Amino acid sequence: MDQANAVPSSPIEVSSPPAPLAAPTGPTLSSRSINWGLAGLAAAGCVYVGIVDPNTSSFYPGCPFRAMTGFDCPGCGATRALHSAITGHPLQALDHNAFLTIAVVLGVVGFAVAKVRRRMGRPAIALRLPTSGAIALGLLACTFWFARNMPWEPLSWLASGASGGR
Repeated sequence: MDQANAVPSSPIEVSSPPAPLAAPTGPTLSSRSINWGLAGLAAAGCVYVGIVDPNTSSFYPGCPFRAMTGFDCPGCGATRALHSAITGHPLQALDHNAFLTIAVVLGVVGFAVAKVRRRMGRPAIALRLPTSGAIALGLLACTFWFARNMPWEPLSWLASGASGGR
């Protein structure tokens, strides 16, 4: 046997790789902290909008789309709708931005149902939006955008009614 093809006399120990760590099953501390932080920021923003009326304050920026075109975008009136909803005027909130008001109500109800189900030990309802659903939602937003800029009754009711589009 020649030196080039010789096998080393001492066996090499091969260890198996360590077992992978199990994925966390629930929210981690960091994600929980982020969620609470975002919830706190959202609450602080809502408190501010509830205290400082966007109808009378010049602090809030106007809508750039409305400033350039004179037409309402789908978000025009959102701040005033939030102020009206927070101060207990839901019909006024609908008048400022019906699409956003309805979307926020559905979101809050969905969040509350998920929390109640989780407290009861039931799994949360998995909401999956297929591509066709996303397209339908986009078309609904575009239809609202188009309809709120029409000058005819009853569609003119959908307009934000603000000169600045806040």
